[in-house]
Amino acid sequence: PMIRLKDAEIIAAGHTRDVYRHPDDASLLIKVIRASAIATRYGRGSPWYKFKRRRYAHLISYLREVREQIAVHAIGGPHPRFLQKIVGFVETDMGMGLVVEAVRAADGSSAPTVAALAAEGALDEVRLAALDRFLDAMENSPVIVADLNPFNVVYGRGADGVDHFVLIDGIGHKNLIPLERMSARLNRWSKVRKADRFRQMVAARRSASGQSATVVNR
Repeated sequence: PMIRLKDAEIIAAGHTRDVYRHPDDASLLIKVIRASAIATRYGRGSPWYKFKRRRYAHLISYLREVREQIAVHAIGGPHPRFLQKIVGFVETDMGMGLVVEAVRAADGSSAPTVAALAAEGALDEVRLAALDRFLDAMENSPVIVADLNPFNVVYGRGADGVDHFVLIDGIGHKNLIPLERMSARLNRWSKVRKADRFRQMVAARRSASGQSATVVNR
């Protein structure tokens, strides 16, 4: 049956999507593309390559993410800890929804973002070391990362009881020519640059909160 979300609480919001709790499973979340984002990015006046009549229209973002999930499984091994897991799709009264596993903090609440931890002065040595491991894993994976910032990385507890950082948005190539898909070396170089900028953003936020500006050792 169709899941109704129009009157449900939005628990998080990104550039183009709102996030809701799955009404039938507390361990899952549903991401839905906002109608305003569809109109702005794919409606009249949008760039020609985003023309609304192209085959996937605004749902191309889902395709980008699924491709990256497949890419990490194609090399064998379990799902990587640094990446939020996609479960599937559902029909909602706001369009097709992307279902993902919820990332929870140790107390069961929504996992805090890196931005929130930095603002609270909570990025201690243990968490900085975990952030370093997160960045290393991301850089050395086949995943293409389009956007990496302190708001789309959260700190949650895994099923094994270990706390770690997870990328919850911003994966998949957005360029007309997918250069990162063509070259693993170029993809890694791109991610290393994004990781360096990420470190600088985190350092600035820690400094603003009165902490040391040192972030993660390379």
